[in-house]
Amino acid sequence: MQHSTEPHRHDNAAEIERGAYNRAFSELGLEWYWDARTFEQLRTCNGDKHCIQAFIEANHPHLLQAYDGSSLATAIDNVRRRLSESVPH
Repeated sequence: MQHSTEPHRHDNAAEIERGAYNRAFSELGLEWYWDARTFEQLRTCNGDKHCIQAFIEANHPHLLQAYDGSSLATAIDNVRRRLSESVPH
């Protein structure tokens, strides 16, 4: 029986993480929103910051004229981690 709840827990954790990313974007003044499909596609990347940077490069390359992609990805990831830690699991 425990096996059948495992995918639900994984889905719930993924939704919490996706929500934290979306709140981080908002907190940082970025008008971005990751829907479930986008988030699943990005989760195939190697590492959170690499996924964020790949998203920036593919979808918002104009930001790379003003910001270092790695620094922006780190800032987003730091806010996302803080927000994830504040959500009860």
